Amino acid sequence: MQLLEMLSTQAAFVNSEIIPWVLRLVMMGLGLSLTLIDFKRVIVFPKAASVGLAAQLFGLPLVAFILAMVFNAPPAIAVGLVILAACPSGTTANAYTFASRADVPLCVTLSAVTSVITVFTIPLLINLALRVFSLEGQMAQLPVLNMLLNLMSFTLIPLVVGMLIRYFFNAFSEKAVEPIRKVVLYIMMLVLLLGIVSSYDVLLDNIATVAGLVVTMNILTMAGGYGLAKLFKLPLTQVITITFEVGVQNLALSFAITFNILQRPDLAVAGLVYAVVMPATALGFVSIARRLLAKEENEPEVAG
Repeated sequence: MQLLEMLSTQAAFVNSEIIPWVLRLVMMGLGLSLTLIDFKRVIVFPKAASVGLAAQLFGLPLVAFILAMVFNAPPAIAVGLVILAACPSGTTANAYTFASRADVPLCVTLSAVTSVITVFTIPLLINLALRVFSLEGQMAQLPVLNMLLNLMSFTLIPLVVGMLIRYFFNAFSEKAVEPIRKVVLYIMMLVLLLGIVSSYDVLLDNIATVAGLVVTMNILTMAGGYGLAKLFKLPLTQVITITFEVGVQNLALSFAITFNILQRPDLAVAGLVYAVVMPATALGFVSIARRLLAKEENEPEVAG
């Protein structure tokens, strides 16, 4: 127990001081892989982009609010769940999409666009959650402008810096983007582990309450993204992409908000449990997606 307490102290420092820089690195890495053409794909793939954006920006927060009420979650858990749902997809969704052999350009485009839009929607959703779930204490009134500026420094500015580097130093960017992406993934795993350690006492106290809630949201949002994309008769590669975009959230941003901006580790419990649950469901769907794509590729041969 003393070892956990010692690690908790160190991990708390990492969560408050290191996570914001990890997030900036994540966003700069995303920017290195982007050009203005990627944003224009919203026009090239209007149906797929509209479905993906609507599911992420409106569907996800709505599901979080409804599930928090249905499960009668404590206020801190409920607000934390909304924060998680309000965050866009990140580079992790891109990695799962690539592993599934789905539509990576669409995934990158949706990640980029939602990363820009959610800077403005996250403060509004958190304020709404605070009112709906009556979270008491210092968060009763959240300064939206200050949070907006913080989110811009964590996401938009590094994203733009990455795109500028890509524009002026294209050859360097093409060589650097993959190593940076791999380093970010390893750092993210370390950050998630430290996050669990730093909040182990809160996590243990709430695991029974949160586990079912988070598992339900994760499976429901992935299934919802898949079903919505199928409803609009999108190609299978885009269906799979939207499933990951809706079902895989940017945990680095979620932790930056809870640990750094709001300085409320208790709000990170939903995200910490999600960090354990999501890789299992996402990897499971990677396997399913690859089988579905292989089956689709073989169907013409069978018919012939």
